[in-house]
Amino acid sequence: MAACVAAAAVLTGCGVRGTDVVEAGGPATIAVPPSPGQRMLLLYFLDADDRPTPVARVLPAGDPTEPDTRPVSGAKALAALFEGPHGSEIAAGLHTELPRFRGDLQAQVSDEGVTVHVPMAARTLTPAAVRQIVCTASFGEGGGTAPVTIWGDDGGLPPARCQ
Repeated sequence: MAACVAAAAVLTGCGVRGTDVVEAGGPATIAVPPSPGQRMLLLYFLDADDRPTPVARVLPAGDPTEPDTRPVSGAKALAALFEGPHGSEIAAGLHTELPRFRGDLQAQVSDEGVTVHVPMAARTLTPAAVRQIVCTASFGEGGGTAPVTIWGDDGGLPPARCQ
């Protein structure tokens, strides 16, 4: 018993004082390269608070619609976005506010940014749905910093950036 008390006194009395929390910056980021012969799509679905959350999907090698020598097109990423989250993504708490759509979507890059054409009324999209499109298109075609303009059957929305 005396040995336990002595050990406790030694371990608690080593002179280390408690400190306040020290701000050390944002969370760490890491690049996740695909395996040889595979390429990745970066899609943005929504978390429980409707914040855009990146999801990396691996394209299988030999995808006949995208030769392996080209980068994945923004239109292909947008098409996958409009198909909605997969089962594992839903199980992780992610969802979408975009309507399900299978068809052609267009993403064009210019000096002014990325322009996305959707085959629906753009002004009826919720703010969260707009953020999903903006983030997916910005990272797919503009390196994450490009402004994105969405055009639909009812005209265009103002340019926006992923936030």
